[in-house]
Amino acid sequence: MRHAVFFCLLLLTGAPAPAQEGFCGTDPGHWCASPAGDPCGRHKTAEACRADNACHGMRYRGTSTIACLWDARGFASNCPTVGCVSAPKK
Repeated sequence: MRHAVFFCLLLLTGAPAPAQEGFCGTDPGHWCASPAGDPCGRHKTAEACRADNACHGMRYRGTSTIACLWDARGFASNCPTVGCVSAPKK
């Protein structure tokens, strides 16, 4: 019962939903952890991630009724960003 109350309070506060391993990024409310040691993991919001040019957004992997419009750094104007990772090496 306590877990149900906690989950309802979490939804009401607008806090990101906890993400289960393997399912991270499939819910718009997820914020996925960066790989261990990734300096971009310090960013806990899409806005903070976007402000750091060394970082890219993790793309939402859930279903959507419309196609996501992703930019070159993994951010979309119409879909959620679900985490923050270092830019891929070129």
